Amino acid sequence: MKKTGKLFIVSAPSGTGKTTLVQALCQQLGHSYRLERVVTYTTKQPRLGEKDGQDYHFLSKEAFEQKIESGFFMEWSSAYGHYYGSPASILAELPEGKSYFLVIDRAGAQTIRSLYNEAILIWLYTKNFEDLKKRLFSRNTETNFEISRRLMLAKQEILQENENSLYQYHVLNDTIENALSELKIIILKELESPEKNDIFLEKIKNL
Repeated sequence: MKKTGKLFIVSAPSGTGKTTLVQALCQQLGHSYRLERVVTYTTKQPRLGEKDGQDYHFLSKEAFEQKIESGFFMEWSSAYGHYYGSPASILAELPEGKSYFLVIDRAGAQTIRSLYNEAILIWLYTKNFEDLKKRLFSRNTETNFEISRRLMLAKQEILQENENSLYQYHVLNDTIENALSELKIIILKELESPEKNDIFLEKIKNL
C-alpha cells in the first residue's frame, strides 16, 4: 500500500524569504522524499531571471479567467493586483506518494485547508514589521505603489494570524540558516512514519 504524500503550505508576508527557503528544502530533501514545490499560475509579468514553468506559469488575464471558469484552480486570488492560482491537480497526486510545497497567502491557505484538512500549514515571519519593510524595498522588484499594497496586506495577514492562528507551525526567519534548520526538523517530522522515529532523531542530530 502506497504511503500518501503530504501537502505543506508555506505562507508569509511578502519579503519574508519563503520561496528561497522552500527552494533550499526541495534541493536538500526533494529526491529522498519525492517532494517538490508547486509551480503556481499568475498573470503578473516575470521579474528579471524568472522563467515560465519554473518560477510560475505565466498566463494572460484571459487565459487565467478561462481556467477559473473550468475549475482548474483549487484556490486563486487577485489581492496583489494580478491573478495568482494553485492547480487542483496536485490533490490527486498525493495518494500516489508525491509530496508538495505550496507557497501561497493566508487566504489561499484557509481555502485549501477547507478542501484538504490534512494540509500542513507553516507560517514564516520576521522579527518586526520594519525588518519586513526593509526586505521589500531592498529587492528592487516592485514599484513603490506595489510595495505599499504588499505592506498593507502584510499588516492584515499578521494581525489575522495573531488574533486567530490558522497555522500549526510558526518559524522565525531571522537568518536563512536558522529558519532552514527549523523547517527541516518540521518537514522530516511530518514525512517520517512513526516507526522511523529513531531515523528521524538521528537526522535532527546531523542538521
